[in-house]
Amino acid sequence: MIFELTLSHMIVFFLVFAVGFAAARARAIPQDALPHLAQLITKVLLPVMIFYSTYANCTRQTILENWQMVLLAALFYALISLVTFLLAKALRIPHDKDRVFQLCFIFGNTGFVGIPLLAAVFPDAGLVYMMMFSLVDQAVFWTYGVWLSTERGHHHPASEHVRLKQLITPNTVAIVVAVMFVMVPVPVPEVILSGMGTISSATTGMCMLYLGALASFSRLAGVLRRPDAYVGILVKMVVLPVLVAKLLLLTGWFPPDMVRALAIIMALPVMTVVPLVVSANGREAEYATGITVVTLVASIATIPLVVFLVG
Repeated sequence: MIFELTLSHMIVFFLVFAVGFAAARARAIPQDALPHLAQLITKVLLPVMIFYSTYANCTRQTILENWQMVLLAALFYALISLVTFLLAKALRIPHDKDRVFQLCFIFGNTGFVGIPLLAAVFPDAGLVYMMMFSLVDQAVFWTYGVWLSTERGHHHPASEHVRLKQLITPNTVAIVVAVMFVMVPVPVPEVILSGMGTISSATTGMCMLYLGALASFSRLAGVLRRPDAYVGILVKMVVLPVLVAKLLLLTGWFPPDMVRALAIIMALPVMTVVPLVVSANGREAEYATGITVVTLVASIATIPLVVFLVG
């Protein structure tokens, strides 16, 4: 059942992604519009979707029962950091590119892909899983992640300590407010919920249109000629999620749906903001963009494959 749901949603994602790609090629979506579209998605659509889906589908008991996802997220980041470091060494990736390789394959696209997918596949607890995971994800990204994006010898204050304002994003605010409204609980008028539901239903489509347009404007030739991306996709987006999920299911320590959700999160393509952070702190932005787009396209097949193999 979960495999069929995941596969059907990834097919829909791909179709909308293809529309965004074609629209960009036809100049219906100009390249200079992408930053504005990204701002609309990250500052309005995704926060509304997070609040609405959490408030409408979660209960206080659901949140309290899924605290283990925080532990799983911490263990995942410890594991994937070690694995990507060893891969970069084994592949002999050049200076500074090695750090960007690690950065790309550590942090998944929880916003544009993960949130819509988990909300669809696990309507009752999907966003709770993502919320718990994000508590670790954001803290690690804005510390260790920024350090990886910074080229050696280049001083960047954000690589030395995390800034509070970097952790306070529209998504994290939406998570906190939604949890407060569920835990207290605070009633929300039906007309407001209806409006938020309408906005929420448009979010997935807008995310995929944006990613399709982003792929259309990306130069991929350099990345496609390197083995780095293919090894990273195989290890991080297929082998590791399947092995970890199988082991966790064997232990019986965690709810099966939580483990399957973790497998999907582990298999996500590269976080969309990674090329922007690399561009600000180093000289490998084109490499980061190429891997971001290649993993995004690959995830259309690899995520359903991971779900199928996990069972």
